[in-house]
Amino acid sequence: MSYPAPLLSFSETKLLLHGLWAAKPTFTEKDYPTFDGKVVIITGGNTGVGYETAKSLAGSTNAKVYIFSRNEEKTFAAINRLQAEVEKEYGKSEADVHFIQADLSDLSTIKPAVEKFLSLEDRLDIIIHNAGVMLSILGQTTAQNHELHWGTNALGPHLLQKLLDPILIKTSKTNKKGESRIVWVSSSAQFWAPKGGVNWDDIDNKDCTNSQYIYGQSKAMTIMQSITWPKKHPEATNVISSSLCPGLLKSELQRDSSFAVKLMSHFFSHQRYGAYTELYAAFSSEITNGAHSVAFGVPGMIREDIKTDTANHERVWDLLEQHVQDFI
Repeated sequence: MSYPAPLLSFSETKLLLHGLWAAKPTFTEKDYPTFDGKVVIITGGNTGVGYETAKSLAGSTNAKVYIFSRNEEKTFAAINRLQAEVEKEYGKSEADVHFIQADLSDLSTIKPAVEKFLSLEDRLDIIIHNAGVMLSILGQTTAQNHELHWGTNALGPHLLQKLLDPILIKTSKTNKKGESRIVWVSSSAQFWAPKGGVNWDDIDNKDCTNSQYIYGQSKAMTIMQSITWPKKHPEATNVISSSLCPGLLKSELQRDSSFAVKLMSHFFSHQRYGAYTELYAAFSSEITNGAHSVAFGVPGMIREDIKTDTANHERVWDLLEQHVQDFI
């Protein structure tokens, strides 16, 4: 059984297809702050868009970058490659990039990861919630038996953010307004989500046969997190929380997708462009709380029912809060 998304307006349809003709990025390394003494976390920074984001940060700023990812061997190999590419592409002899192990599909790994980070650092300026799964095989679940998409794309990041809130908010009080940021990587798949963004009759989608709707639901939840976070943290006046769709990109996210999606991905843009979307959200002065960016660093649109249903935002937040309590 599938759960069709609402019919889209012309402007929403246009934005859904935006990635096919998105202009080249204009907000790039030349526009980034030096970020001396600052600390950034990127989840999933060992592959795809996350890797390109980590590399751009390491090459063009002086930030200290932490990659949170699940595969130690793969991440250290990625960091070694990143070091070489930073030297070649940016002429910088050393990239300040580090690894902490965490698996967003297993909530039990997240608190130990945060504890390790806090033992090494006394500040956090930006977190980019980049890691996720896309269009995976139906029926897969997280370690805690939640449907894989929303369990990894929304629930895992919710716990990670909750545990990092104290240090992020503390750091923000020493930063300029808007210098501290939370970047929630969503997707234009929000337009595939069921009405209101979530199918509350079947949250784990046990009766759904369309992975597009399931993935879209998880990314709609991510957008709701980005909108709701500032409301839940009124004391964090210096923090900006926003969401984005990085663009139509060749990425390891397609590793579990259908043959058709993998075939289409050959026509997509390089992950480097997606990194420009993420870093636009991280650094641009145009970004405000609840904003949504699209490829490759321009303002975007949230589907109207997902954006405006604040009661549903509260319901999503309460659901996530409920499921992370045992892992605080």
